[in-house]
Amino acid sequence: WKMAKHGKNQTSSAVYSNSERAKDKREQKYGKQSQRIGSDSQRQCDCCYLTLQPVVDAVCTPDGYLFERRAVLENLLHQKEQIAIKKKQYKQRLSREEKERKELQLAAEKDREEAFRKMEKSLTTSNSEHFVQKTKVGHATMALQQKQFAIKTAKGEVQATTPSFWVPSATPEAKMTQVEKPDTKTRCPVSGKPLKLKNLIALNLTEVDPTSKTPIVAREVRYMCPITRKSFKGNSQLVVLRPSGRVVTKECFDTLIVKDMTDPISGEKLTMKDIIFLKKGGSGFAGSGAKVKASKRNAVQTVT
Repeated sequence: WKMAKHGKNQTSSAVYSNSERAKDKREQKYGKQSQRIGSDSQRQCDCCYLTLQPVVDAVCTPDGYLFERRAVLENLLHQKEQIAIKKKQYKQRLSREEKERKELQLAAEKDREEAFRKMEKSLTTSNSEHFVQKTKVGHATMALQQKQFAIKTAKGEVQATTPSFWVPSATPEAKMTQVEKPDTKTRCPVSGKPLKLKNLIALNLTEVDPTSKTPIVAREVRYMCPITRKSFKGNSQLVVLRPSGRVVTKECFDTLIVKDMTDPISGEKLTMKDIIFLKKGGSGFAGSGAKVKASKRNAVQTVT
């Protein structure tokens, strides 16, 4: 006799509680398991979307996604290589289809020639021809159609009309997979929108301690607003001034810049097209808008 889970927990309650069920799931690793993600597991506001590390040579997209220059360039280069491979495969598919079309035309011409020869030879109609089944296509076209039918049968698109799979006409043949026309545009790895190299905007981040010999990754406080001298936190809302590439806090933008639309450092006039709002970093609060809960489904055995 095997003791039940509730009996193993040795509680005074007569009910198998939710906390006991969650504890058994964690220990025995079955069912759906979920865990709250803390702020340490969230991307910080000054971290790259690809490497999840603090940026050193920072660039951003017009939509406000922050990247390390080297990481996003490698991603765009990889996309170009994949596009070149897909274009080559698509070109091969077109040439293959053109070859098949020419073969079908040639077979149709042979059928017409064969029909013409038969018509010349048969000046009179014999009685035996009434028992011959007449077809609308010739032998060459029929052979190609049988070949195409065998391919469709092997792929499961058409049901075989004969149960004898060993018949040569019904023998499945391998065929290359259909390749669709490739998308020739490189896209942002996060949003999926078209992105070119010239669309990347170089950023001018102000370090809190430029003289420090500690690497940027190892610093607790890395960058700050060049106007208010306020350091960036993990989930700070940052604003990019496109002409200079300076990154300021949204609080600074709302109080000092948006009224006159002038860069406080260079005195350059700004428009709303020159303003880019970077995507916020995550935090441990559910109200921040970031996903703060991760779940995983494990195998479950149901006993009936």
